Amino acid sequence: MKVRVRLFAGLREYVGQAELELELPDNARVSDLQETIGRDYPRLKPLLPGLAFAVNEEYATRDQALHEDDEVALIPPISGGQ
Repeated sequence: MKVRVRLFAGLREYVGQAELELELPDNARVSDLQETIGRDYPRLKPLLPGLAFAVNEEYATRDQALHEDDEVALIPPISGGQ
């Protein structure tokens, strides 16, 4: 199945683009997506444990199932402010 992955903040610079399209096996979960991204984009691998994931604009756990044409956002931690 194909899913679209949106990258935010500094993640875009690490990859060089704001969006990816990944092919995953049927019945894949967010954790499978995380593993695929770590393998295909090794610069992101050390950052993945600290990211939040959202599937179709709702925060998701690593065990959430994915479906064809889902949109997954990788959201880095927010820092700064007072």
